[in-house]
Order: sequence, then structure tokens, then C-alpha cells
Amino acid sequence: MQEAGHERRYEAGDTVKLTTLLDHKATLKDVRLVFAHEHERQSVPPLIARGEPTPVSERDAEGSIRSRVDAEITLPRTVVPGIYHLVRISYETGEGRLGHVQIEGGGLPETARITFEVFSEPEDAPSIVDITFADS
Repeated sequence: MQEAGHERRYEAGDTVKLTTLLDHKATLKDVRLVFAHEHERQSVPPLIARGEPTPVSERDAEGSIRSRVDAEITLPRTVVPGIYHLVRISYETGEGRLGHVQIEGGGLPETARITFEVFSEPEDAPSIVDITFADS
């Protein structure tokens, strides 16, 4: 992974790690962060980071609890280079109910937009620095 300014840059094989803090009432079983390609949303499959919530607080008087989700995705060899934006957070509750938190339109403050860039790996060949027999 490389980091340039405020942008994160990755290539195929890298692992993207994210931490999310959620406030919720239902017991959450699974959380997925869904990223869409900036220019090719219709033709490029989304990238999905998954994680299991871990409670970080006790339930309050209204029944809400805070959970931390450490989610990650290892970028496949077939990943399409470009900018990917977080477009939604999906979840499954303990009873199996599925839901989504839309990011666009108020689900996340504009200042907290989560994006990263996937770039193509360089095409150069490695150069030999040293070579020896391992059993000597």
C-alpha cells in the first residue's frame, strides 16, 4: 500500500482495512462496507469489506449499544484500477434481518467520505541482487 496526501492507494493483492463504530439497538451479526468504482459502477462489481461487530459499550437506557467493526478486503487479481467510494454499509441482525445504511444523502457526514484508489502494478521485472546455495 502507498499513501499520497489524504488518498490511500492499493494494488491487487493488498488488504484494505477499515474500522467502523456503529450505534445500534438490534444485535448485529455481520457488517459489510460496499465500495463502488467511481466511473464504472454498472460494469465493475463492487468491492466488499466484511467484519463482525464487537460491542464496546453497555446498552444504554434506550437500548442502544456501540460496536466496533474491523472489516477488511483483500483486493483480487482482477480488480479494476480506479477510485472506489464507500456507497453503503449493509448489515445482518441476529434474527437474520438484512438492512442497509445509505452513505450518500446523509448517512455519513460529507467530511468523512471514504475513498481509495486501486492502481495497476508496475510491469518491470525484478533484478537479481544475490544468489547462493541455501545448504552451504
